Amino acid sequence: MDRRSLEGRWALITGGGRGIGRAIALELAERGADLILNYKSGKDAAEATAEELRAMGREAWTVQGDVRKPADLDKLAAEVIERCPHLDILVLNAAFGTIDDVYNVGRASWKATFDTNVVASWYLGKSLLPMLKQSRGCVLSLSSIGAVMPFPQYVAIGVSKSATEALVRQMAVEWGRYGIRVNGISAGPVDTRAIDWFRYPNAVRQFARDKSVFKRMAEVDDLAPVAAFLCTDEARWITGQTIIADGGITIGIDSTDFDAQAAGSTEAELEDRS
Repeated sequence: MDRRSLEGRWALITGGGRGIGRAIALELAERGADLILNYKSGKDAAEATAEELRAMGREAWTVQGDVRKPADLDKLAAEVIERCPHLDILVLNAAFGTIDDVYNVGRASWKATFDTNVVASWYLGKSLLPMLKQSRGCVLSLSSIGAVMPFPQYVAIGVSKSATEALVRQMAVEWGRYGIRVNGISAGPVDTRAIDWFRYPNAVRQFARDKSVFKRMAEVDDLAPVAAFLCTDEARWITGQTIIADGGITIGIDSTDFDAQAAGSTEAELEDRS
């Protein structure tokens, strides 16, 4: 038995038409899964992704819906329940956020961020719980290192991602009795169009390159295999965890600073310490 295989399993990915969601969809399909892709806008991109999946020999269809809206979530869940023979994997990837500081962020922006990043995950998860119970499936939520690292103008997103990680733990505790695993991935900055939400996107890109121990920014294909692994039987003993996949950003060590200090040391200083 190949525990890396997802052959015969069905996965639903919110925000699955492009970016990180698309990369995860392709990775799951490569391992044998069939896909339902939810998208809010960008129908052409979602359909193009579905076509790629079909070309790989997988079944795939798309469902439009704004996960901030309960009616759209109800429609999405109903379509999955009606059309899908079983649901084994739920990937909660759709995200939204307003870039602003604590004082200036508006109530509407705060609500939209939480409705997308937290409330939708809770609501869709419980709506599809009966299917996940039958399959003893898994749930995966996408988080951000901003959940634990405060960044300027990131308050709404960062706090919502902290709540996302708390929800992962709560679902894992309550749903473990059904054999369901629930985990998260905490990512650093990833080179997608979401970076352009920031007030200074080039500064974000430079930060990611400077702080990663690999001195580069993450690509979507860096995260997709991590997501796929957490959905396989190889990860059967992992639940309630948020795996950090950030290229070493949160290690907290800036080796270039140490190198600069070491380069400035003189032989005399070294001899004094011997």
